[in-house]
Amino acid sequence: MSDKYALLQEEINHKLEQICSEVKNIPNRSNDYLEYISALIFVLYKNRKILKQIIDTKEERLYGILKWIDGELENIRIQEKSHFLFINVNFTNIDGLENSKSIFEVILDLSDLILQLDKLVENSKEILAEAFDNMIMKESQENDKLNGNGEFYTPKEVVKTMVKLANIKEGYAIYNPASETGNFITESAKQAKIYSFGEENNLLNYDICITNLWLHDISDKRIGLNYEKKVELVDIAIANPPFTETGNTSGYIKYIDIMLKSTHKYGKVICIVPRGFLFKQTSQELYMRKRLLNDNYIEAIINLPEKLFYNTKIPVVILILEKRRNKNNILFIDASKEYAKKRKFNFLTEEMQDKIINTYRKYETLPNYSNVVDIEKIKENGYDLNIKLYVENNKEKENINPEEIKEELLYLKKEQKNIDEEIHNLIKKLYL
Repeated sequence: MSDKYALLQEEINHKLEQICSEVKNIPNRSNDYLEYISALIFVLYKNRKILKQIIDTKEERLYGILKWIDGELENIRIQEKSHFLFINVNFTNIDGLENSKSIFEVILDLSDLILQLDKLVENSKEILAEAFDNMIMKESQENDKLNGNGEFYTPKEVVKTMVKLANIKEGYAIYNPASETGNFITESAKQAKIYSFGEENNLLNYDICITNLWLHDISDKRIGLNYEKKVELVDIAIANPPFTETGNTSGYIKYIDIMLKSTHKYGKVICIVPRGFLFKQTSQELYMRKRLLNDNYIEAIINLPEKLFYNTKIPVVILILEKRRNKNNILFIDASKEYAKKRKFNFLTEEMQDKIINTYRKYETLPNYSNVVDIEKIKENGYDLNIKLYVENNKEKENINPEEIKEELLYLKKEQKNIDEEIHNLIKKLYL
């Protein structure tokens, strides 16, 4: 991306974040504001040729505009063949005249943004798609409510790494059974023309996911709202599944099983699992480890740094499974000590991502980083896959950056100020 487009992208990102904040600050919209902003982006960009009329509309026609948007949402449901898409979004039923006027201001601001962008560049949808993804990322970092279900957003650099590990080819069918906001599918589509299948049982995530895929012009797709037991056999299943308990089964154990059943006999599975899966002695985890090792499905296990994710503090690994393997060993990669820091989160630089990907592709042993281990040795260890047993990583975190520390301290001060204000407001309410 040229400097000119990079600056434009940054400006559009900032403006969309501001518009998102406008929606979030409307009374009674704090829980569903992302659904409303997604719906507006879908409707207004789709109808950008008539947006000038909307901007010129006087407030007297407010109800008519809101009714028109609700009608367009129904058309989108038909277009996307989804009865449930934006089913909880209703602009004509927004509480109170003042709230309706506030949402109308949002409509005007977003219309103006889309029109300006459309005049400046030909690839306006691509830039808006990037801004939309940036908005979702920022909201997931700052709003703990979004991550309450533990399955909202996977950081972009983790998604990119996993997709490149998948080695996606032209015409592949990709299945993402926990679709979240759709980033695994959009990133996969950047590698080659694909057919995408997905499931998402959280309605908020589902609305964002379909909007995201539409903005990225992904048309060969079938995304369901709930897990469909009949899924076409695919080339690759990829996901960051929920870790929570589902009945008597750990959520991710169920998803490993679903993903294996959904891939054909030469298929590949790449998923995030808790690090504890590697060594826990509970019946479900031990049974699954034995099954994967005895069937020779495990191709590689990659230990990731902590604090990469906005929605969980649980340490995680990437599990790579292949159904048809001609190897009798497993590659262990311990990337847990190689990360960069930004505010309260860690992240993987492109260099760190490339090291993981290249080590996997070469299937090589590197000091303090990776090791290729015979499966029989793992079975002798009681099917324990704990990376510490197989990779000696004595590397310490190096090169402490004073600027990073300064930035984190400023961020923590800001957080402390926000907490102090919240406490002050709570005390104030108590004595009213």
